[in-house]
Amino acid sequence: MANGKRVLAAGGVVWRREADEIELLLVHRKKFRDVSFPKGKLDPGETYAEAAVREIEEETGIRAHLGPSLGTVKYHLPSGRHKVVQYWSVAASPEAIAASTFSPNKEIEALEWVALDDARHRLSYPIDLEVLAAFEQLVDAGGLETFPVVLMRHAKADSAPVDSERPLSRRGREQAAANVGTLSAFGVRRILASTALRCQQTVAPLADALGRRVHLSDEISQDAFERGEDDVQAVVSRRVAKRKPAVICSHAPVLMGLMEALADATGTTAASELRAAASLRPGSFTVVHVRPGGRILAIETHTPYDERRPA
Repeated sequence: MANGKRVLAAGGVVWRREADEIELLLVHRKKFRDVSFPKGKLDPGETYAEAAVREIEEETGIRAHLGPSLGTVKYHLPSGRHKVVQYWSVAASPEAIAASTFSPNKEIEALEWVALDDARHRLSYPIDLEVLAAFEQLVDAGGLETFPVVLMRHAKADSAPVDSERPLSRRGREQAAANVGTLSAFGVRRILASTALRCQQTVAPLADALGRRVHLSDEISQDAFERGEDDVQAVVSRRVAKRKPAVICSHAPVLMGLMEALADATGTTAASELRAAASLRPGSFTVVHVRPGGRILAIETHTPYDERRPA
C-alpha cells in the first residue's frame, strides 16, 4: 500500500507525428505558471497506470493508452513530502486529438505541441528533463510504435475434483477485478484464455468492462501442456502477426513456453529477463511491448497488489 508520507502520481509523454516530425504535448499550468508533462496524483484505489490514463485525459482531453514505461522520478516537495511519479510514453492518434474536448480551465490554461528538439527549452523543471531523456532514448531505440502482448497467470483458485474445473477463490475474484483498470490502460482489446474455468473467470471482469468476448483456446491449457499437445507457438505467432493489443491468460507451467514462443516470434534473445518475466504469481501479468515486425522492446510486470493510493 502507499506510504502516507508520500505523494503518488502518474503521467505521460504524449506524442504525435506531424509532417515526419515527432511532437510532444506540454501543459501550461495556471496555478504554478509552469510548463510540464500532463500528470497528476492517484485517486483512492488507483494504480499508477490507471491514474496516468485518467490524468492525461483530464488535463488534455485526449483518451489514449500507455506505451512503454519511461520510469519513475522521485523528488521532495516544499512541504517536505516525498513525491513519486511514474511516466509512460503515450501515442496520441489523430482521431484522439480530434476528439479532445479540452478548453482552458483553472488548472490548465493552455496546451502546446512542440517539436521534440525544442521540448527541453520549454519545460520548466530539471526533473522533467530526466523524463524527456528517457523518451529520447526510446526514440533512438526505434521504440515509439509498439503494441502490447500481455501474458497473464490466472488468479488464485480453489480446489476441485477435476483440475480444469477449479473456480477462483474469493481472493482470486478480487485479484481479477483489481486488474481491470491496469489492463485497460494498455489498450488491451483481444482476450484469450485457456479453457480451464479459473482462466476464464480471471479475464471475465475485463471482458465485461470492455464489452469484448473471451476467446478460449485448449492450445494454451495446462491439460494440453501435460499431454504434450499444447501449441503455444501457433497462438503467439498469430498475435504477433495481428499486431493488436492482446492478453493471453494461462497457467504457470505454460507461461514459460508462451514467453519463449514470443521471443522466437520476434527474434528476441534476453533469456534471463524473459524467464523472470514469465515467473508470475497468481493474478499477475507481464506486458511485453513489441515493435511491429520487430523485436521485443520492453517488458513490465504488474500484480493485483500494485502500489495504489489507499481507498
